[in-house]
Order: sequence, then C-alpha cells, then structure tokens
Amino acid sequence: MKSLKDYALNLTEQEYHDRPSWSYSLIARYAREGFSILPILHERVTPNAAMEFGSLFDTMITRPNDVIKEYAISDMVAPNAEKGVFDILLRNGAKVPFANLDDADIKEAINEAGYQSRWSYETQYKHLSEYSEYYDIRRTGRKVVSSLDFKDAMQMKMNFYANPLVASLFGNGDDYLYQVQFEKEFIISDYETNNWEIMTPVNVKAMFDLIKVDHENKTLQPIDLKTSSFPGYEFANNFVKMRYDLQAQVYTDVLKSVIVGTEYEDYTVLPFMFTCISRTDKVPVVYVYDPSENLSFKDYTYKGWEELLGEILTYESNNSTVPSYIKKDEPNDIRALLNRN
Repeated sequence: MKSLKDYALNLTEQEYHDRPSWSYSLIARYAREGFSILPILHERVTPNAAMEFGSLFDTMITRPNDVIKEYAISDMVAPNAEKGVFDILLRNGAKVPFANLDDADIKEAINEAGYQSRWSYETQYKHLSEYSEYYDIRRTGRKVVSSLDFKDAMQMKMNFYANPLVASLFGNGDDYLYQVQFEKEFIISDYETNNWEIMTPVNVKAMFDLIKVDHENKTLQPIDLKTSSFPGYEFANNFVKMRYDLQAQVYTDVLKSVIVGTEYEDYTVLPFMFTCISRTDKVPVVYVYDPSENLSFKDYTYKGWEELLGEILTYESNNSTVPSYIKKDEPNDIRALLNRN
C-alpha cells in the first residue's frame, strides 16, 4: 500500500512557502483584519521573536534531526544598525567568513544600509567586526538562537512528551507523517454578489505538522502544534481571535480532496486536534475541533474559508476601493452599518 506521502508535494519548506497557492494563513489574515489588509495581503510577513521561537520548538518536535542543521546557539546580539549591514551582505549572496570579505562588498552594504556615514571605513569595519559572529552563523544558512531560548524550548519538549496523551499523538514510525504538504484545486464561487455562475478555480495548499495514520481503524488524524505567549489552558480564546477554525477547515478539506480516488478514500478524516504549549508555564494541553460546520457560538456564526476566499477574489478582480457594504453613489446609513454583524 502506498504511503500518504506519495501524494504529497515533498518540497523544501522554502519552496512550499514560495508556492503562489492560497493558504489558510492568507485567508485568516483577511478574516482577522478585513478589507483594509487587501493591498498588502500577499506581502511576506516578517517573523517576530515569538514566531521565531515557535519555529524552533516546532522543528524540535516535527523535525528533530534538522535542529542542528538549522540553528546555532549564540548570545551575541547584533544591534539593528550592524545587523542591517550583515543582512544586506547575506541577501547579496556573501558566503565567506567576515574576515575574508572584500572591502568593496562591505562598503557597498554599508552604503546601502546607511550605516554610520560619519565614520571612517576603518571605524565602521571595527564595529562590524565586534558583531560579526551573527553574520558568520547566518552565512551558513543557520538561524541564531540564544542559549535561553534554546534551553526553554528543550524544557518544553521534555514536558511535551511527559504528557501521556501528547506522547501517544506524536509518535515515531511510518504512520506518523510530519510536515507533509498537499495542494489541491478548488472551485470558489463569487459569494459577494451571490452569483453562483461565476466560479474561479484556485489552488489551495496545506502543510500539516502531523497526520497520524491508523490503518486498522482506517482513520487519518490531523494534528497541529501551537506555541503561545499565554498558558495553554487559555487556547480557546485565542482560537477564535486567530481564526484557527479556518486552519482546521482548510486542512481537512484539502486532505479529504487528496484521498479521493486513492486507496485512502474510505479512510475517515477525524476532527482536527491542536496541541498548545507556552513557555510561560510549559504545560501542554490538547484540544479537538470538528470543522464540518462553520464556527458558531453565542448566536453568531463566522464565515467559512470558501466564503472568505470568494470575497477576496471578488474584491481583487474588481479592484474594489471600498467593502461591498459601503455605497459610493448614495449616502450610507450609520445605524444600519453599526448594526451589521
């Protein structure tokens, strides 16, 4: 029997992120921030410190053999000014150690970064040399992580696997598929105008932290790993804020589409599981969510991913300058707008 991986993209992480397909993160960003985000929706989001830490922990769990290849421990903190020069050197393709760089390349990066223009080159070089460890680590392709961050991530990993439920989910072997990527085509309707004759084919991608395959019971269990700045027991509130329901929907729909026509077609895709752990208390908590219906509670139902993507596609194709509920050719009723859901 083929592995489910045989139907996957099998790309590097960078290749996957560069693929111009629609993803949960794009749709959720629109769901959270609304119409105003559309002009920059497709721009790459620069990872912040919390996101970088989450990626470190995620790698420890889903790709432990890659940690040493992708990360280097260093407590050398390059100030933003020096870091800017190093980042330009790296972006320009510099590979040799800092001590072996040509002066012309360094001067070019200094000028582009606008680094300490009043200083002589000798003074500029001296100050850059003091923080060159940052550059020399990054030039190898590895990310710099502090000893405290690495220690915290390792403690979280120990606590993670000390939980029997978590340990039973994140196992080893051929039936535990980590970081598996899929892409399928979906037909999206023009929801904004309710014109069901306007249909747009789009590619949607999903990268699962883990899919647990149970051949005996013929089930597929999708599992996602979340790290957060708040305790794991508060995950439900952030679930709504971050629209993780959309992730469960998108990933489940992609997986169900992938197995159609394969030997996995009669396998049941189980309700989505999230495992959440925070460096504040380092206590893992597991959650389950059934994405078969749109998220609904307290008399309010949130839009699903297909409807939201339909809105995005319609706005983009029409080069819309205002949301659909705003009229440009007549006055807008304030009370009616305030009473909108």
